[in-house]
Amino acid sequence: MIEFFFEIFINLVETFISVDFITRYLGTKFEGKKKTAVFLIVWMVSFIELCTINQITVFETFGSYIPMVIYAIYAIACLKGSLTLKLWIAVVTHLIVIITAILSNLMICNLIGYDPYQMITVFNGIRVISVIITKGIQFYVTRILLKIKRKSPMNRHRFLSLVMIPAISVISLCALMKAAFYNDHIQPYILIGMGCIVLANIMTYYFFIIINKEYENDLQVKLLKLQNDNFEKDIENMENFINEMKSVKHDIKNQLLTINNYLNSNKIKEAKNYINALTNEYLPNIQNVIVTKNNAFDAIINSKIAFAVKKNIFMEVNIRKDTIVNWNAAEITALFGNLLDNAIEAAQLSKEKRIELNICQEGEYLSILITNSIRSSVLKENQSLETSKKNKELHGIGLKSIQNIVKKHNGMIQFYEEENEFCCHILLDIHE
Repeated sequence: MIEFFFEIFINLVETFISVDFITRYLGTKFEGKKKTAVFLIVWMVSFIELCTINQITVFETFGSYIPMVIYAIYAIACLKGSLTLKLWIAVVTHLIVIITAILSNLMICNLIGYDPYQMITVFNGIRVISVIITKGIQFYVTRILLKIKRKSPMNRHRFLSLVMIPAISVISLCALMKAAFYNDHIQPYILIGMGCIVLANIMTYYFFIIINKEYENDLQVKLLKLQNDNFEKDIENMENFINEMKSVKHDIKNQLLTINNYLNSNKIKEAKNYINALTNEYLPNIQNVIVTKNNAFDAIINSKIAFAVKKNIFMEVNIRKDTIVNWNAAEITALFGNLLDNAIEAAQLSKEKRIELNICQEGEYLSILITNSIRSSVLKENQSLETSKKNKELHGIGLKSIQNIVKKHNGMIQFYEEENEFCCHILLDIHE
């Protein structure tokens, strides 16, 4: 009876550590009671699966993949992160269990001269101590990984490699463990082989972190270069806009005098024609200047309006003054700079040449909807929205920059088309 309750307790501890680790590493999509309920359900499913496998066989090789499937389904359905990250952490979570169980078993057996098979099948003080040590190591390893986890952009191919290596290691470790059960003489060599497999996985993870850090730094440099290019364009456009306003201010006195002379001479028709000529010359270059409580937003929007006007594009902006008061200047420049650059690039090729930007609050989210006229369907011809510019690597980062900002603010982004217009709708959590 004591053995039964001990095994039940150990299975509860093992599955709790695993489910807790994967939940903390990825972060749950739910809050409150729903978060707790989902966690308990997955924990109990994992616990029942482990108890069932233990009743069927002493040491199952292929059955060890069942927990990985459970963790993968749980991660995909209930946790945050990319699909590749979820699959990787599902494999690693169970790999930790396998590695700690096998290595601690063999090391203790070699130290005290005990049979590994009896360690698993015979309930005694040695097994109790061994199991407690194993679960302690499992808990310690998961806490270390939680402390060194990184939230950085991941390359899909590197991630797939990182998933495959632990998965293959699970097969190798299980096969070696079975061999150790039936041949005492080769146990030291098997222990060395297992140690090498574990070391290889640790080194792979370490080098992955280094390579990923270099990738992240490289991406940041490219983003900064792109932002710098946008800043230079914005400064140039703003200077041109200011010069045009100065020119209008300088000329307006003479223009009014001319109109006044026409009216004094009762030349109404000539006055109307002159006013129409001035309207056609100046009004296309003068639109309402956007003034909010955020200087960075005002600067980027007004400069883009001026740039759009030069391309004969009509641009309409609708926003409340206090909507984006506390926004970060760098994020505003990156987000709206890239969005409007893409919109201007597409609109100038269309017939209507029109852009509309609407910003408002929708419940707990900030809604950003930008629409621009298009010559032909963008999504039909280019579903992945890859840049058509020559410098694909640099300019393709514009979309990545937008997506990173949306992800940072727990937001959503949607691209769609309606009535010859391309639409980009972004929702950002304003209370995160």
